[in-house]
Order: sequence, then structure tokens, then C-alpha cells
Amino acid sequence: MTVRRHDAFGQEIERTFTAVRAALPAGNVAAFDAELEAITHAPVVDLAALDDFLSGWWRIATRACRQPQDWQRMNEEAEQIRSGKRPAGPTLAEVLARRGVHL
Repeated sequence: MTVRRHDAFGQEIERTFTAVRAALPAGNVAAFDAELEAITHAPVVDLAALDDFLSGWWRIATRACRQPQDWQRMNEEAEQIRSGKRPAGPTLAEVLARRGVHL
């Protein structure tokens, strides 16, 4: 008997530039393209930065695909805070300080 990992929607995103870009929500594709272009058009391509870029965007694509409603809600709330329609909550440092943790 074999055990297979099941993602929330039955799909796993391959960790390649093409697969990650294809899995991103439409609102994130332009940011992906711009960041990739900035890294790859440098006089010398920083391979560590390129790997960090792919890892970060792969995590975004994976989370967005697994829980699309939560991802959309998070983006809507972030936009409301940016536009001033909703006040920002306490910072992580403030929450931790209330709990007696000081950074």
C-alpha cells in the first residue's frame, strides 16, 4: 500500500518558473514578472536571489491554490488597509509585548 499526499484541491504545484507563474492568481502575475525581470536582467544573475524568488513565489502560488477564498480575502483586507478604508491592527511586536514577549 502506498500513501500519497493530497493537497486541498488535489493538485501540487511543480517548483518551476512556468508552473508557478501559471498557478498564480491573475493579480499577482505582473509582480512575479517584474521581480523576475529585475533579477535576470542584472549584469550578473545572483543565483541565490533567483532561488529565493522561486521559493517565495512557489509558496504564494501553493497557498493561493489551496485556499483561494482565504487568499482573496487577505488581499482585499490588505487593500482596505492600504487605502485607509480600514485601520491597521496592532503590530506583531505590540501583540507580543502584551503577552510579555519582548524582541
